Amino acid sequence: MEPLHQALLALQELDQELQRAELALSEFEPQLAEIETPLNNLEKEVESTRSRLADLRAQATKLERAAEVKRDRLRVTEARLDKVRNPREEQAIHLEIDLVRKAADADDAEALQVMDQVTRTDLRLEELEKQLVKMREDATPRRAEVLQAKQDAETALAVLRDRRENEAGHLDVQSRRLYDRVRKGKANVALAPLTEEGACGHCFNVLPLQEQSLVKRGTTLHRCEACGVILYAA
Repeated sequence: MEPLHQALLALQELDQELQRAELALSEFEPQLAEIETPLNNLEKEVESTRSRLADLRAQATKLERAAEVKRDRLRVTEARLDKVRNPREEQAIHLEIDLVRKAADADDAEALQVMDQVTRTDLRLEELEKQLVKMREDATPRRAEVLQAKQDAETALAVLRDRRENEAGHLDVQSRRLYDRVRKGKANVALAPLTEEGACGHCFNVLPLQEQSLVKRGTTLHRCEACGVILYAA
């Protein structure tokens, strides 16, 4: 085999190794997502529950204040009974007292319902926060392990890329361009051997005898007319 074909084959092996290394590196993202997605979801649930609890407490406080305002009004209205001048006015004040008392009672009842929700939400938040602490403790060593493996893979990939650039730098410009162009179209295969039967080792198309001779001579880079790979004599 001619030195040029040997150099191109070595470059192809490096490219295939690079492709495997890039694939291996890409697999770390799903692993990290598997660790972090449940954690992120639980963190969002904790934050949402905490926000809900704050809203409920504010709502309860608002209802309690509204009830207190109505009871203050009720006391003022009841005090007016001492100053009534006729039955009609007394009847109107009693009606107002009844309405204000019902409104205050309604606010109290709603405030109690909201406070019940506050209690249940507070307990739920406490439970979620405990789960979050536990999940973080469990996730930390796993994440560190995956991140370390990912860093190692990135380092190995960088070394391979440097090697690839060094190998490619020893080729003449035309051969390198031809190789890159063929490999871009064929993904994994840029070179293939000529079989003993005179066929392309990639698509198994049988070459004319004259072309077989050109490939065996190895003085130029000859491509398969059917699939386009660069052929070499095995």
